[in-house]
Amino acid sequence: MNTTTTPAARFGWPGQTLEYTVRVEDADQLAAPQTLDEGVSVRVLETRTVADGVEARVAVVVSEGALY
Repeated sequence: MNTTTTPAARFGWPGQTLEYTVRVEDADQLAAPQTLDEGVSVRVLETRTVADGVEARVAVVVSEGALY
């Protein structure tokens, strides 16, 4: 199963790190995408198994002002 999630707010200032909690039902793992728009990188900070899938804390690091 592959699921793509896009946050509701999609603008970041240079140097800003935005954190999101992502929950994926019926999954056993979660991974950050390998390619992204220029100026943005994503890290999975922490994952844990929950009753119906996986929950993760994800950080989006903005290296330059960008809509993502």
